[in-house]
Amino acid sequence: MAIIRVLSSEYATSKQPLPASQKIEEALVVTPAGAIKEDKLRDDLARRGAAVHTGEIIQVTAIQFKTSSILFEINGGGKKKKKWYERIQVSGGTSGAPVDVTSPTRVPGPGEQAPPTRPIGSWILLSFPDYVPDLKPDEVKKMLAGVLDFSTRSAAIPWIETIPEEFREAIKEKKAKVGMNREMVLAALGRPGNKVRETKDGVEREDWIYGNPPFVTFVTFVGDQVVEVKEFK
Repeated sequence: MAIIRVLSSEYATSKQPLPASQKIEEALVVTPAGAIKEDKLRDDLARRGAAVHTGEIIQVTAIQFKTSSILFEINGGGKKKKKWYERIQVSGGTSGAPVDVTSPTRVPGPGEQAPPTRPIGSWILLSFPDYVPDLKPDEVKKMLAGVLDFSTRSAAIPWIETIPEEFREAIKEKKAKVGMNREMVLAALGRPGNKVRETKDGVEREDWIYGNPPFVTFVTFVGDQVVEVKEFK
């Protein structure tokens, strides 16, 4: 179906915060006219927190058709489940022995509170009165325009024209390159599945981890700049 072919894995900019959810039934409901229940959204955000904030780049990771609605999974959905990076191994060390890659826990410092845990994704439910009509992808994008901007780069088009050609090409090819900043990497690859920070020789490095085993990409930042990109295949 054209909608799945065009919109699945598509990126967009969130125009509304999307609530963290543990059940698909807690999805943000959007009508064909693009309306949402503002009061319910505020209540959901207050009770469950936001999985996606306004202005963040999201990815549609799955689409499911129901009798009278279309369900869009955002950034992997909000279900609490074992993450892929908790199970992967990569070759490391001088021996080349497998090394587990896990999500580290940071002990809060004096006076700090532990950050709340939340799912990395959410859902949007495009709901129709009786049944899902025959729709084109552009019509669906228009219906979701109050929540998601699929021109994603509507705000980023002037910006992308100001960056070096090599980075523009990398973004089009959905690749990260040394020298990029965080905004460029988000435009190219979207949100990472995990982030890992470590301090080495007094320098704080942050790894953004993408992909599914055995195809895993590590994008390493020092400050706002990419200093290393490693791909495991």
